[in-house]
Amino acid sequence: MTAVISQKRELRRSMRTGRLAHWQALPESHRALVFGRPPRMILPLIERAETIGLYHAVPGEVPTDRYAAHMLDMGKMIALPWTRSHEGPMTFRLWTGSEATLERGPWGIQPHAAMPEVIPDALFMPLVAFDSALNRLGQGGAHYDGWCAAHPRTRRIGLAWTVQQADHVPAEPHDMPLDAVITEQQVLLPQNERMLP
Repeated sequence: MTAVISQKRELRRSMRTGRLAHWQALPESHRALVFGRPPRMILPLIERAETIGLYHAVPGEVPTDRYAAHMLDMGKMIALPWTRSHEGPMTFRLWTGSEATLERGPWGIQPHAAMPEVIPDALFMPLVAFDSALNRLGQGGAHYDGWCAAHPRTRRIGLAWTVQQADHVPAEPHDMPLDAVITEQQVLLPQNERMLP
């Protein structure tokens, strides 16, 4: 095992624990209200996007329900990750906003297999950790890494709690930095530019 892989594994373990503890300490009403709509400085990354990729949050992750409702109100199409097995590969399928078009998949709730496969123009991604250079540490399955590598023109935006920021996220040559990270306290853009939402 290389040093970078070992560092990622240890950071992933500690950050998962911290993320879940932070999420559990938040009142449920607060969790639902914090991420209501994308901050205005993110709009240039998504305004021309016809299809927005989101995710169905699991415990600990930033919720995306209100983002989805806002995007649909803006006339955007919404896509969620879809996979046939734990091994992948991951694709995206349209989601209408209706629970009737969702089903349980290998990693949780996902669009029904009959929904059309699409390529999002902008993608809001979950993560385990991030740093000021916009490096992202995911769950470790490389599903998002593989998808993003195959679709480099899609804008990549991370959603995270502030407690998920690390001093340094180890990066390998194939790792692609994010275009932005949104937390409940700030927006991080390239060149370490921090902006309040």
